[in-house]
Amino acid sequence: RQRHLFLAGAAVTLTAACSPAPEAPSTAAQLSTAHASHAGMIRVANNGDLTPAQKQAIAQVKQVTQRFHDIAIATRPTAQGGGGYTVQFPAGCAASPDGAQGFHYLNPDLVDANVELLRPELVMYEPGPNGQMNLVGVDYIVPLSLSATPPTLLGQPFTALGPPLNVWALHIWGWRPNPGGMFALWNAKVSCANAQ
Repeated sequence: RQRHLFLAGAAVTLTAACSPAPEAPSTAAQLSTAHASHAGMIRVANNGDLTPAQKQAIAQVKQVTQRFHDIAIATRPTAQGGGGYTVQFPAGCAASPDGAQGFHYLNPDLVDANVELLRPELVMYEPGPNGQMNLVGVDYIVPLSLSATPPTLLGQPFTALGPPLNVWALHIWGWRPNPGGMFALWNAKVSCANAQ
């Protein structure tokens, strides 16, 4: 029930963000503002060497998400053999002066109060110059309404992202090296320059 309330709220937020209004900024501008509000939060969670346990866990994440290099497989419903990452959340390519995150695709069935290493709630893609989408990492989220304290994964605390996202979040940049650290919010080596 809590998952459905969160998804209903997300749908309302996304619908409201996409609804045209004469005074309202464009969806791209809203997204830019929403993501930019978190730009100062690079939060270098682990800028040094990863522990052996973290390395092993990240290798496992890469193994279970390997097939999502093909975005068609990632975004196909699970009933059809896909990953179930059927919702772009938030809409648009997330970028800031600190780097980018790319496009996020959410599996709504995974959104709850639980954090499961091998079941990330989102997969993240960088748009390429020829329209291709390149898998760069995964994103774990827990709605703020479901946890009063930051969840942790691999010894890393999640970061609170307020409105309009309202989630605790933690990235693992398994497919794109990040000078800011494996778990940082933004990646200077990811770009939205080719977003359409």
